[in-house]
Amino acid sequence: MEKFRFPKKLSCYRSQSSAICGLLIGAGGFSEWTVLGMLMWVMTQFWDWHKQKTLVIYPKITFRDCAAIAIGLLMLIYWSFPDPVVPQSVVGLTFPEIAKAIAWFLFSLTFLHTNMNTRGKELMQFIAAGLAIYCTATLVGSLLGQAFQSGYGHLYNIFSGRMDAGSTEPGYAACAILLLLFRVNKAWLTPALVLVLGFAIHAQNRTALLIIIAVLATWLWRRRAWILTKLRDQRTALISLAMLLPSVFIIGAKLSIFKRFEDILISGRAETFRVGFNKLYFAYLNFDAELLSEIPAGVTVHDKWWHNLALDSLRSGGFTGHLLSLVWLIAILLAAWHWYTSRDLEGLLLALVTFSLLSTSIPLSVGSYELISVLSLTLISLNYSFSIKSQKTFRGDQNQYQSY
Repeated sequence: MEKFRFPKKLSCYRSQSSAICGLLIGAGGFSEWTVLGMLMWVMTQFWDWHKQKTLVIYPKITFRDCAAIAIGLLMLIYWSFPDPVVPQSVVGLTFPEIAKAIAWFLFSLTFLHTNMNTRGKELMQFIAAGLAIYCTATLVGSLLGQAFQSGYGHLYNIFSGRMDAGSTEPGYAACAILLLLFRVNKAWLTPALVLVLGFAIHAQNRTALLIIIAVLATWLWRRRAWILTKLRDQRTALISLAMLLPSVFIIGAKLSIFKRFEDILISGRAETFRVGFNKLYFAYLNFDAELLSEIPAGVTVHDKWWHNLALDSLRSGGFTGHLLSLVWLIAILLAAWHWYTSRDLEGLLLALVTFSLLSTSIPLSVGSYELISVLSLTLISLNYSFSIKSQKTFRGDQNQYQSY
């Protein structure tokens, strides 16, 4: 049977609709615009399925679908909790928040049954473009209004016009842009690297620097045979580069971001997690979620959250919320295992970074752009429909490497 192909005009329509929906979702920051973009994309995807005669009313339910449902339920529980950091949360769950959860249910379940090699890739690269609008405006405004390398803790707020925005949310969103484009469209990898590097240096974002290193290391590993061949032909250039490396390290050491790595293992997040997981152990023993409701003074500097999905879910939603968070985390780990066994290095990197972000942040509590970023990374990690036939395996011939 001849494979179904979209007419040229319809293919153009599909690309345009993916662009509009992706920009609305990414730039909206889980506002009403994001909800609109999600619902529009669901409707256009169902229309495509109808045209292809592949619409399934009762699709096979997988664990990944259960994970998407668990995430939506966890949203409702989180948003019902009176957050001590956000005063307006004392009103409880609001109708807009319910609408956001419903939009997530429809969007995520539809996306997980969409072929990533067609509309899925298009949508994700435009979500990255939408996030880039927010991140670029934040970084440019900060560079114009602050001294260089002084953006830690306070960046330009595109909504208020003041230097009162935190540095974590736009930094994580920039990292998501880099990872999404590394996965679906490497043509825009260079500007994405520059954007993330800007947050790493100006906002002293440690996560941004680590993800830049991880992405570059993955890219170099993929191209290692080609690189080694070139280096053998350019021995003089290699010797010159080796002589310049000490100067690079000396200059880099003067950047203030490296000073933030000095206490990473003895204080800050490490100490918070040590105390939190110790309390979690006793919470399991006594079946008492209240043990994590109060964070000891001095452990968390900025707020009253543990900055860990599993710990904060127990604090805000009891053991029900904790169980839902574990479903989310386990789904990501299973995705990492899937990409590892499929010898898909980029998929493995993306899943592991997503797990790390969930383990060190609170996207469901504060940071709508951070939430959109983590949700997008989750969906692209859980969508197993990427074709790996043209991808380089971990041990294969480097000359066969092809980018997406």
